[in-house]
Order: sequence, then C-alpha cells, then structure tokens
Amino acid sequence: MTMRTEAETRWMVLGIDGRHVSLGRAKPSEREVMAASDTFAAQKPY
Repeated sequence: MTMRTEAETRWMVLGIDGRHVSLGRAKPSEREVMAASDTFAAQKPY
C-alpha cells in the first residue's frame, strides 16, 4: 500500500505579538502583503 501526501502552502503575515492574518493559498502580491502589514500597524495589540 502506498501512502501519498501532498504539501499545501499557505501564506500568512505574523505579528511579533502573535497576531496573524492568512493570505490564502496563492502567492500574494506585494501589495497584499503590505496591506496586511499596514493593518497590524494601525491596530493596537490586545
């Protein structure tokens, strides 16, 4: 019996305080990464 496993790539932006946002499975554009990063900068941590 052969077991087949497939790797799945998920793109995420992680904040140093543990917050995160998932950008999905497709490689995000630089604009999408910057928008997620800017969102962290605009929010106060917990």
